Amino acid sequence: MDFLVLPSVQNQQISMGCDNKPSTERIGLDIVNRAYLLCKEYLQGPWAKIPLQDFEITPLGGGLTNKLYICHLPPMYRSNDNESECPNTVLLRLYGLILQDFKAQIQESVVFSILAERGLGPKLYAVFPGGRLEEYLPCRTLTTFDLSTHLSPLIAEKLSEYHRLSMPVKKDPTFIMNKLFVYMEKSRNTKFKDGVKQSFFMKFKAYDVEQEVEYVSDMITNMNPVVVFCHNDVQEGNLLHTNRNDVPNPVQMIDFEYSSYNYRGFDIGNHFCEWMYDYSHSAWPFYSYKQENYPTRHQQAVFVKSYLDSMYAAIPERKDDPLWHQDYVLQEANRLVLLSHLFWALWSVVQAQISDIGFGYLEYSLARMDAYYRHKKSLTEEDSV
Repeated sequence: MDFLVLPSVQNQQISMGCDNKPSTERIGLDIVNRAYLLCKEYLQGPWAKIPLQDFEITPLGGGLTNKLYICHLPPMYRSNDNESECPNTVLLRLYGLILQDFKAQIQESVVFSILAERGLGPKLYAVFPGGRLEEYLPCRTLTTFDLSTHLSPLIAEKLSEYHRLSMPVKKDPTFIMNKLFVYMEKSRNTKFKDGVKQSFFMKFKAYDVEQEVEYVSDMITNMNPVVVFCHNDVQEGNLLHTNRNDVPNPVQMIDFEYSSYNYRGFDIGNHFCEWMYDYSHSAWPFYSYKQENYPTRHQQAVFVKSYLDSMYAAIPERKDDPLWHQDYVLQEANRLVLLSHLFWALWSVVQAQISDIGFGYLEYSLARMDAYYRHKKSLTEEDSV
């Protein structure tokens, strides 16, 4: 990994990258100064002693909501004590301009802290207005290709473990649906000054999204899906391979900002959707969409079997519960794929208005709507057989 060392505070902007997710982001002095002061104030120890010109920072690309940076202690300031509680490297997360109220931010911090204490997520070093400092895990971020490999059952096991959690937050599955309605309202009267963006948005407006939201809401009411504590964003960028041989499952889930009690089928179906989208492209719109990559019935069955095997091992009585049988879980997941597409399509429209991250949000919203209608058609055909 190439670390940035600032030899002089006169460097106005520096371009750099990272092994996991190459970034062409140029860092301004405002970010460098802010990162330096946050590490100094919240981490203390050797972090409080280093001068700005020795501070090391690397941008970690790939985030679609937040901005991520790796901050490093220079070698001469690092402790040789393996038991030292002061980290030599941390991850700085600066929240993007997401529509998230104060209560939601508190909930995310609580969830993150509990998962860290249980060893299910990175350590939390500091929380401050607008972001936090986390443990940096020197792991490999999974790729879209990895989702369909031998790692798929391991991801399923990890998701099953997540779904067994009992968390001190609201148990009603309203978080995602409430967000959906907020995004829909926010996008209702949107108008972009940029002509290209407005053109894409008018294509989005041609869809009767409100009618589809009503359709999915009625479907959920009739289904009465199983509710568990969900991650709600199990895509490759939020999955790490720890490269550890001393643990049974080297997959690590990260980024819990959308975690809440929600429908089990949404979490699984949303993950299936992510097989179709690759966010690693270096050219605009910085993603690709291949509808044919949606997992086959066999691939879905392999995933759900691993998910349920892990669940049964922890809670044996669920073997006899028809709500926890493979066919039922698959049916639930494939129907709630529709909610996933609508949620992220509307999320993208809002992001196009407020985010300064380079990504084709409006193009992505259209891709999600295309996938929505294709999937809805396939479900209708199955129901008519």
